[in-house]
Amino acid sequence: MGFFDYFITVSPQFGSYAWTFFIVQILLVASGAYFIWLHTERNVARATFFRQLGIALLIVGGFGVALGVARMLNVPTFNQRFWFYIQLVIELILGGYVVYYMRNVLPELARNARTRTPAPRQNPAAAAPATPRPVATTGRREARRERKRKSK
Repeated sequence: MGFFDYFITVSPQFGSYAWTFFIVQILLVASGAYFIWLHTERNVARATFFRQLGIALLIVGGFGVALGVARMLNVPTFNQRFWFYIQLVIELILGGYVVYYMRNVLPELARNARTRTPAPRQNPAAAAPATPRPVATTGRREARRERKRKSK
């Protein structure tokens, strides 16, 4: 079996490597969902990073789970080995980029977000009062709307 034939050969059995790949993809989807919806971070830069990481993990892991399900269902087009190697290369590139970003870019962003002073808030008592609107005199509907506006 040649190099090219190995990648395009349909593999009907769902072996231990396929199960490992499938479980890893499910874990990627779960960790992506965690980073999107459950992970809390006080630093704005880190919170943004983890949210974007969660979205990326959810997309990549979801595609991997779809490949695993297609292989379990023995769909011939998606049962070829090269799909899984392409997925593996994409995940390795994503992992490398995440490590690079966390080591080189994120510390500077987190430091800048921590040292940046927030804009001063305006005291509501010092603000100029709004000019009152005239009372609606055209009908019941407008009068009700005006009362609702005044009560707010």
